[in-house]
Amino acid sequence: MISTRTTPEAAEAGLEELRVLHALNRAVDSLIEGCIRDQLSLAQTFQRILPEVLKETGAQGIAVTTRNEELAEQTFHAGDFGGVFPGPLLAGPHGTRREGSGTRVSQTLDVMGQTVGHIGLYLVGDHTQPEHAQRLERMLDTVAEQLDTVLLLVHTASEKQELILRLNQLLANPVFEAGMDQVVLTLAQRVRVPGFLLVYRDAVRHSVLHYRVYRNGHLEHDSGDKPSAELDALLRTHGTELLQPGEERLKRALGQPRVMEAVLISGHLQSEQLGRILLWSGEEGFSSHTMDLVRVLASTLSQRLVDYNRERTHLSKFFPAEAIDELLQVPDYAARFLVGRDEEVGILFADLNGFTRLCEQLESPARIGRFVDRWSERMVELLWRHGGVFDKMVGDCIIGLFGPPFFRGSRRERCEALVRAACDIQRTTVAMSADPEVRTICERVGMPGLGVAVGLNLAPTLCGFFGPNQDYTGFSTGMNQTARLQSLAGFREMLVMEPVKQALEGSQDAFLQSLTYGELTETPVKNVAKPLRHHRLHLPD
Repeated sequence: MISTRTTPEAAEAGLEELRVLHALNRAVDSLIEGCIRDQLSLAQTFQRILPEVLKETGAQGIAVTTRNEELAEQTFHAGDFGGVFPGPLLAGPHGTRREGSGTRVSQTLDVMGQTVGHIGLYLVGDHTQPEHAQRLERMLDTVAEQLDTVLLLVHTASEKQELILRLNQLLANPVFEAGMDQVVLTLAQRVRVPGFLLVYRDAVRHSVLHYRVYRNGHLEHDSGDKPSAELDALLRTHGTELLQPGEERLKRALGQPRVMEAVLISGHLQSEQLGRILLWSGEEGFSSHTMDLVRVLASTLSQRLVDYNRERTHLSKFFPAEAIDELLQVPDYAARFLVGRDEEVGILFADLNGFTRLCEQLESPARIGRFVDRWSERMVELLWRHGGVFDKMVGDCIIGLFGPPFFRGSRRERCEALVRAACDIQRTTVAMSADPEVRTICERVGMPGLGVAVGLNLAPTLCGFFGPNQDYTGFSTGMNQTARLQSLAGFREMLVMEPVKQALEGSQDAFLQSLTYGELTETPVKNVAKPLRHHRLHLPD
């Protein structure tokens, strides 16, 4: 315990004084043990201890200024300091000195080399004579040494709680990866964590694992921009098996003698393994304090991953994985990209030909559902491959938007992507006719195979999240026009509104240059003021 005194260097205590100090030490130690056993708060502990110290020392007042469990500075006191609050007195110079009509003796409280507060006694009269002052200072030092036990427990627990709260705040960063980087750096600044590996499951592509590797708090590898060849090879070979608790291959890959792990689970009734944390420190291992922090971090990180995965899963209803990754790198992505935005958008409606007749042959709802799922999954993948957004599916009709969510590129580029996607959807649907079961069903209803009736448009459209479920969709007269246009299309027929054809004029894309168009046609349709001006689009043979 560090003590600053105004008196000359103390002489050694005599035998009688040593007995007094020993008795004082035992008394305070016994009181502290009782407080710990009874799990008292810091205030309750000082309420029990300080009056007894007054009796043992003969002082009139005693005070301790330190941080409480909330890490806020607080002064605990018993007795009287000459009618004044003792807090400011303890903040002054330490040692033994006159204070009004009495004497104040005080010193610094120290835990593991760190100042954590001050302690002081107040006695009536003048006790500044060197010999008397030295005895008082030794008594105070004895009490302070014992209080170290209480303060060490309180401050360790409080600082751990403060760190946990800080880590939670960092994990709340809307950009998960950025928050994780800050968490590991902050942890490494407070406790020794030479190596840290996080492996976690992709929310949308469940067989895909992501990882982040840190050395001394700094990012060394990640599965995106800074990959590790060794980890990539391991993940390709063993996949989600590596998330199993105690799985040794990841540990062996780290090449470290002592590795600590924590498994991240969803916390739901049917717990899903979300990922693993692995930490290593060479031969030294980790303190119980560090291990406690990591276990709490694992619990918090599990919940953050659940929230992050829920966010990704919702976005995956509309956007491809690459767009989701880009969105989630922007803290305010929803406000910047997903609120209602009026832009010129490529619009696609693609309806499966003869679906009603096909359903009659499929007979059971389960078979119909499986067929629709199989077809629609492949069509949505094609939308995404060409940069489109999946708006929704109405019955057997796929609706796609080209332009959102970032609205990059020119109107020509949006139409190029729109038409390419439509052509791929038509060809892929036709190719599915080769399936023996599909071919048999088509023959039964007198159809030469599968096909889609497609309507394409380019029109100003308000796009964004709307409705109670916050679905990404578009609203415009152009959307209504495209729906009516698609209903005009026949078997394997693609109809294109005039603005799409005009936007593609001058395109340098070789495939699009190979396409041909029918004559401009004007067709009146229900609930649309003007006739639709459109062309039939012909695929090359």
